[in-house]
Amino acid sequence: MIPRFHLHPACTPRRTLTGFVLLWGSVAIGSLVYPSFAGIESATTTVWQEEDAGSDEEANVEVDAELQKKIKTFLGHARTGSAVIRPQAANRLVSIGEPAAKRILEFANGTNAQLVLLGANLIEIFGAFENSPSGDKLRARLWPALEDSDFPWRPAAARGLRLRPDPSEKERFIRYLDDPIAPVRLAALDALYTLTEGAEGKERDAYLKLAVRRLSDESDFVRREAALQLFARGHSYALLWLIEDMRRADNFFGAPTGKTARYEAMRALMARDVELGEYNPELPPESDVNRNGLADLESRLRKMAAQSERKLPSSEQGLLEAGPPPIAQAAPAIQNAVIGLQLKSCRKGDYYLRWTEDDVLVVGVGNPARIQLATGTTAALVAAGKKAQEPLKDQVFWGRAGCDMEGYYLPRADPAISPLLNLIIAKNEEPVEGLRPAALSEFGAALAASIPADEELDQEDDRTRALATRIRAAFESIGGPTVAPAGKAAATTR
Repeated sequence: MIPRFHLHPACTPRRTLTGFVLLWGSVAIGSLVYPSFAGIESATTTVWQEEDAGSDEEANVEVDAELQKKIKTFLGHARTGSAVIRPQAANRLVSIGEPAAKRILEFANGTNAQLVLLGANLIEIFGAFENSPSGDKLRARLWPALEDSDFPWRPAAARGLRLRPDPSEKERFIRYLDDPIAPVRLAALDALYTLTEGAEGKERDAYLKLAVRRLSDESDFVRREAALQLFARGHSYALLWLIEDMRRADNFFGAPTGKTARYEAMRALMARDVELGEYNPELPPESDVNRNGLADLESRLRKMAAQSERKLPSSEQGLLEAGPPPIAQAAPAIQNAVIGLQLKSCRKGDYYLRWTEDDVLVVGVGNPARIQLATGTTAALVAAGKKAQEPLKDQVFWGRAGCDMEGYYLPRADPAISPLLNLIIAKNEEPVEGLRPAALSEFGAALAASIPADEELDQEDDRTRALATRIRAAFESIGGPTVAPAGKAAATTR
């Protein structure tokens, strides 16, 4: 049977010639009201048409018509082009410099709700214009965007800010090392690395303390970046964190999370001229070739680190010699998970949850956190999942690809077809009314309700701290609040 894919009407691209100032449609999310996507399209079209017409008549134009035409073209591609074209077009605008920054600024002086409509690729280059008065004004728009929890392109805003960090911004970047969205934490760490280049004494010590803390980050790519920064600052033991990634064999319902980490770590070490011997990321880490190869690699790195430690200030020696903490260590793959939930929210971050046959809630990937649940919890969720499939029939996808996604993994009601069913809800940054089917809303409510209350979980572990609250917030930011069936407590009120 061929699954049906449903495109929600509200996700369909819209076109309009209606004037944007008086007749913008809008949708509400959080505390903000976001203009409809058609608004900026008609706005930019109207402005470009008016300015293009005027440029033919005015004798003293600031930029020649041909350059204006290029800027207009690149702006369009940076906003609505393919995933490959958008960053290329944005970079072309940066290469043009002040004329392009000045044009972008015309659309960046409004509210954050209007700024959203420019898209992530344009937002990111706000911080890339050098020696540009308009570029400086664009960069100043990034802080209010980053500070707005409802702004969907906060990672892009953070990346834009980290390109040219100012010393006066150090404390602000430090604050974002604890942001719920991993790419924001990564950008903040990069900015602090730049700001402390060549630092000594207390300033260096303060940076090292912050970077060492990120070695225990719940995100593997943030941990890797912290390790590589520390290595660049003379702490060679930090490379042991990458060796642990090369030992990973974990997966999330077939997604090769461990293999991806192996490749990322391998590339990073090769870029730093570390000889990997016969290590092969395509082979399982437990294979003889890789097991022996990694043992040899770790031995060589520890010898190198022991020598380089002597060059460090005495107060820094031995800082990382003990190696990675449990969260950064490779762990056996989870074998008995029967239900999974993947939430990717452009406003609330990413979450990976699994429920095992023996009633353990597994949080995260790599070496995840494990929470023991009451006996029978998973069996009840399996039954709820099979019940949810009945009204869905053979439909498996709702919406269109974008920065928001809910992924459900559960046993099929009819295992004769295949043992595992993957249901996906996806959309872009705009709210979509009625996107999540009622059956999945009830199932989502049951999943959220199975998470222990916040006070019952380890609040020192970033993966489990306020987990139930954060999962419900992520659900709401993607498909709206989950709603339990009549007679049962809603997931949002537990």
